[in-house]
Amino acid sequence: MLLRTIAGCNMRPMIKRSFPISYLLPKRYPISNNGVISSQRFYATERSQPNKDDTNKTKNHQESNSKKEKTKKSTIWPKIRAFTTFSLSGSLVIGGIGISVIVLYLIIAELFSPSGDTQLFNRAVTMVEKDANVRSMLQCKDSKMRKERLKAYGELITHDRWTRNRPIVSKKKIDRDGVVHHYMRFHVESKKKRALIHIEAKDSKNKYQPDFTSVYIDVPGEKRYYLVKPKLAQVVKPTGFLGVNWGPKRT
Repeated sequence: MLLRTIAGCNMRPMIKRSFPISYLLPKRYPISNNGVISSQRFYATERSQPNKDDTNKTKNHQESNSKKEKTKKSTIWPKIRAFTTFSLSGSLVIGGIGISVIVLYLIIAELFSPSGDTQLFNRAVTMVEKDANVRSMLQCKDSKMRKERLKAYGELITHDRWTRNRPIVSKKKIDRDGVVHHYMRFHVESKKKRALIHIEAKDSKNKYQPDFTSVYIDVPGEKRYYLVKPKLAQVVKPTGFLGVNWGPKRT
């Protein structure tokens, strides 16, 4: 009778897939007003098994999140390194360009500037070579067809004639008026004698080249010879009593 009433209640478990399900009936069944035992319906549901694709997706998602966090932390140091290397390389390049510009300026100013020591030396050497008195003092072997060439060089650091380190002694001074004065000394040599030449020049107001104020040569056993004599400053003599001007003249 119990089985019939249970069957009459249409107690069918709602199963998604056909597989054996074991369940227990409750101990007490409630009785309705009609005297029929009402049973509870049991619904069987399939437990969802974890899918491999879903697990792989979740793992990949977690791994990607962890990688992103690591990359955020790790991308800071490469940026700092790149910035430091770029700044250091840029500073080195700028410093090298500045040094090269300074060196080029000094070379151009020394070799090609009209007021440089090289141009002043060349002008003085040509002046000495053209002067007949200097050539006679140096006992040059000159003829109508050919003239002896003179050797001009700086100071002799060693007594070796083959040495190339013969710097020219030169210096510059600025007077009270702001005019630059050039001083130079070098040697001139022929096959028989050697002489020392002194030069003094100052910057010109009208020309780019400095003007020679004094050029003279010293030959051993000879008197000093001036190629350019210095101009002596005119001294105004006082016309007063005992050489003193005592004030304005009385009218």
